[in-house]
Amino acid sequence: MSRPSLRAAALAAVLGALATGAGPAAAGPAKPPEPAAAGAGQAAMARTPVGEATLLVTFADRPGRAAAGRRLAGLGAAAPVLPEAGVWRLVPLRPAAARERTLRRPAVVSAEWSLARRADDRPPPPAPPSAPPAFTDGFLLSGAQWGLQPRSNWGAELTTTGPRPPIAILDSGVDPTHEEWGGPGSPLIAGRSTLRGDADASDHGLSGHGTHVAGIAAAPANGVGVVGTAPAAAGAAPVIPVQIADRAGSSTDETMIRGIRHAVLNGARVINISAGGPGYSRAFQDTILWATRRGALVVASVGNQGQDVNALNYPAAYRRVLGVGAQCDGVVTFDCLRAFGAATFSNRNRSVDVIAPGVGILSSVPRRVGERAVAPGYALKDGTSMAAPYVAGVAALVMGANRNALSPYQVAKQILNTATDTGRRGRDDASGHGIVNPRAAVTLRAPADDASEVNDDVKWLRGVTRLHSRNRPVSILATIDQQEDADDVYAVRLRKGERLRVLLRPTSGMLDLYLWGPGTRTVTTGDANMRRNLLRYRRGTRGPGAIAHRATRAGTHYVNVFARRGGGPYTLRMVRGG
Repeated sequence: MSRPSLRAAALAAVLGALATGAGPAAAGPAKPPEPAAAGAGQAAMARTPVGEATLLVTFADRPGRAAAGRRLAGLGAAAPVLPEAGVWRLVPLRPAAARERTLRRPAVVSAEWSLARRADDRPPPPAPPSAPPAFTDGFLLSGAQWGLQPRSNWGAELTTTGPRPPIAILDSGVDPTHEEWGGPGSPLIAGRSTLRGDADASDHGLSGHGTHVAGIAAAPANGVGVVGTAPAAAGAAPVIPVQIADRAGSSTDETMIRGIRHAVLNGARVINISAGGPGYSRAFQDTILWATRRGALVVASVGNQGQDVNALNYPAAYRRVLGVGAQCDGVVTFDCLRAFGAATFSNRNRSVDVIAPGVGILSSVPRRVGERAVAPGYALKDGTSMAAPYVAGVAALVMGANRNALSPYQVAKQILNTATDTGRRGRDDASGHGIVNPRAAVTLRAPADDASEVNDDVKWLRGVTRLHSRNRPVSILATIDQQEDADDVYAVRLRKGERLRVLLRPTSGMLDLYLWGPGTRTVTTGDANMRRNLLRYRRGTRGPGAIAHRATRAGTHYVNVFARRGGGPYTLRMVRGG
């Protein structure tokens, strides 16, 4: 949860106030900055269009309606977007000065324009590289879905290991009249449009993008058409359709955030978003943390600019999101220089966690869609949009195979740990950890959980760590990662005059250690926050590090472990003395 680097004068002032136990003054306690939110200035707004003249305001806490109204009074019309995470909507009276005025209000940590996002499917190729799949008596031949063939390590038996949880598809909607999705046995539940604020989540998209994505993840095994990676079934394996995009496939941060909220509150444990765009948003990152805390894993496409700008696309690039790139089929083309390798159009950057089938993907579409149709209601599409729902389906199967008892952390780690390495050895920016391996992910034992999560900042903490008296230490074993989980925060209560000693032992990576005082609202390293609240700091080393402090006032203090480089398991020992 870092912030832009400190000015030299402010940094010197803070370091000068720190007592023995702080790290080297030259290094400084500032954390590397988060990507700047697009829309923060005119240049950024030119690169990433604002979805609408709406600010997303994120508070350091979770105020109720009355408190949020008082804090934003006089700025414009305010309404909750995700109040459970302290995210509110503000339609400013004076847009030109809105951000600066809002950031001066109490407990506001960010004010960002709601940015525009786009679906991540590819334009159709000028001519198909091979003949389209054939039909027999209205049924697709089994070989048409290459991602479900033995080479891809998927098998029908993987879908019978246990009832899987609901999958939410945030997209253009799902066609409820389609033979895969309609009728009395429809697996669709809790539909919602966050564009209009009603319950109609039918697919109004020009290309049928949402219905296609839903089919890849979860088309029912009903004897017609296609089959999803984790087939839907009424009452046992439902799909929650959430319409976040307009007919052309455009959405905004606000419609996505509202969609995530609706999905989570209606029981979704896996949320697929096959869309994105450049521009970081604190409001959206906090939404991901909230969803993770509620037990939902967000899976997102990384984008199709691998032959162009290759920029980080959000939400795939947010922490705790499983970012998916596109894998080629067996046909070598300009987009696929190596059969079954990473597609050249698939983005190559740190957001790529795994790759999955994303070229020549057959799935359901509304019957009105004719683009690359192989039969009424079924069409081919390419893109990371098609790869993400494949992985979303695998994630749901992993949960079902483990009695739906795994955390999002465990499911994501299981998918990464069992991926089939390809390309350069180890993780790389083209294929991430490798090609998703459904069989290994579903059948192998899942990793242990990181029980302290989500604890990325003060407002996410559930309680305090109870310390023993008389120098009896408390030990915490946890995991941290520079990319996916850079901050861990623990609350401890001290009486005035009590002494606290903290020892951090990392197994790998370079981890910083911070101690923040009573009244701290966030562990972001902004100038004023550090001058006011930072008590002790120890710069990361590859070995153990310690800080000690005698409380000058009673209250809750916050121990913060930060992954400056790398990460992995660590042990945190805290002891309170007289």
